[in-house]
Amino acid sequence: MPKRLIPVLSLLAAVILLVMLNFTTPTGIGPLGVLVFFTTFYVLMFGLAVGIVRIFAKLMRKQMGRKEYLYGVVIAFGPIMLMLAQSLGSISLLTVALTVIFVLLGCFLVSKRLN
Repeated sequence: MPKRLIPVLSLLAAVILLVMLNFTTPTGIGPLGVLVFFTTFYVLMFGLAVGIVRIFAKLMRKQMGRKEYLYGVVIAFGPIMLMLAQSLGSISLLTVALTVIFVLLGCFLVSKRLN
């Protein structure tokens, strides 16, 4: 994966999100717009998660490989689940704890499947 592709796509997603948040409403944009919103939010979170994983990989003196990108994929899904729970109006400490457990189980699965 090209070294600059993920940061560029993440920055583009951030710009699209800012435009959507400033110029539209959820009822005015429709179902396709909501899908675009969640997709761009995931791309933004994926870029941030890969950046965090890259920092930890550098601290541990490891190269970024397929496993580290998969960790980023799993970690980026956590904020999406929290946002979906918030949109349903059921965010609580239990929801946050279950989301963290799900993300940790996903990371555990990545670690065991790629060894």
